[in-house]
Amino acid sequence: MRGSLQPENAERRGFRTPLVAAVAFAALLLVFFFLFSSGPGRSGAPLALPFGPAEQAYAPAISLKNLSLSRAENLVHQEVTILSGEVTNSGSRGLAQLEVTIEFRDSLNQVVLRETRTLLSPMAGPLTPGQRRAFELSFERLPRDWNMSAPVLRVSGLQFS
Repeated sequence: MRGSLQPENAERRGFRTPLVAAVAFAALLLVFFFLFSSGPGRSGAPLALPFGPAEQAYAPAISLKNLSLSRAENLVHQEVTILSGEVTNSGSRGLAQLEVTIEFRDSLNQVVLRETRTLLSPMAGPLTPGQRRAFELSFERLPRDWNMSAPVLRVSGLQFS
């Protein structure tokens, strides 16, 4: 009897190894999907905020100033370009969220990169009338033909608080 239990245990162990490997592989795929899929706040295709007539009329009350560019090294030792600046709400309404479109240009003033990014998110709290807030956006890869000048930013979506 004892001899018959050993092959059964070996057979179970042989079955567990591929099962554990399959589960680990599936978990790895899920992690990869969530890390590299586009979503809100990630570069790629963020969810668009409203930009109808009311939002367009309010956009001139939002100023983006004190823009500066710097270079830094990220955690995986890649050099990134950081765009810093300040957003000011000069209007009479609070802002819960704000999206801007950023355009990097070449020496002929042609757009070589256009991205939409979120400057204000609900987690940071609203930007009340008259309030100013600093922001930083990082870019891992910029086109080689970029003219090294500060990009053009324009409000492309906002949500009132």
